[in-house]
Amino acid sequence: MNRNALIEILQQEGNLKHCFSHDEIERLAEHLSIETVQAETVLMKKGEPSCSMVFILDGLVQVIDGDRQLAIEKPGSIVGESLFSDEATRTADTRTIEQTTVGRFSVHDFEDLLNKNQPLALKFREYFRTITRARQQQKAAENYTDTRKYLALIAHNNMKESLMEFCGMHSRKLEKFPLMATGTTGSMLYKKTGLVLSKKVASGPLGGDQAVGTLISTRNIIGVIFFRDPLSPHPHHADIEALGRLCDVYQVPFATNPQSGEAILDYLLSGKSERESIPNHVLQTYIQGQTKVVEAG
Repeated sequence: MNRNALIEILQQEGNLKHCFSHDEIERLAEHLSIETVQAETVLMKKGEPSCSMVFILDGLVQVIDGDRQLAIEKPGSIVGESLFSDEATRTADTRTIEQTTVGRFSVHDFEDLLNKNQPLALKFREYFRTITRARQQQKAAENYTDTRKYLALIAHNNMKESLMEFCGMHSRKLEKFPLMATGTTGSMLYKKTGLVLSKKVASGPLGGDQAVGTLISTRNIIGVIFFRDPLSPHPHHADIEALGRLCDVYQVPFATNPQSGEAILDYLLSGKSERESIPNHVLQTYIQGQTKVVEAG
């Protein structure tokens, strides 16, 4: 790839074109060295000094942290902009998926640009720092762990009124928990009882039951009160069954009517739920089996 092709890619691909003129991008390109590398080549290694960044000009690049893929970068993308951050070392590996051409910009290239055109160099530095901050915020959000323990309130349409009556009777107890429900149930709950949700999910047929199931698997649900309509068919019956199965797997109290709902509230408020429960031997056996499969692989 020649210099003119490099300039054209930088001017047309990626986000540089939104913040810099064609002439400014051309000035930057003068300080990039062009490299073409084969597939499975490590461009940047975790733990090494953050002394350069690359612009993907052609091919695909994979960013990996351990056994987790963080991103796949395409032409126009920038990798390694931490060159301008406070991070002294790389926080992930960067390697090519296929033959790839990159434009590399090192700390020495930046110093050279700084000597020749200080205002432009500082403008690029601030731009790359902004990208770094945005990615750090994204990474923090991805790594955020919600430690709250929700009480899920669910009801089929024909049972929502019963759920409202139940919540009205037990509002003093319910307000002690972070509550989780669909938006519709949450609106009705606030209007009729003054209780507010801590987390909202979609309606059951649109994935709400599965969303609750996900939080059960991450140990974020301490109880499920699900007033089911036993006399009507439901299009998401499989999701309902799966939700009950997950409650059994993780030993989460599951109530389906007002009486069992009241029993769950009293149980949760008694503090007994925080004690060590009877071990789930089936789950332990399953986890041990999965561990053996991984080790054998």
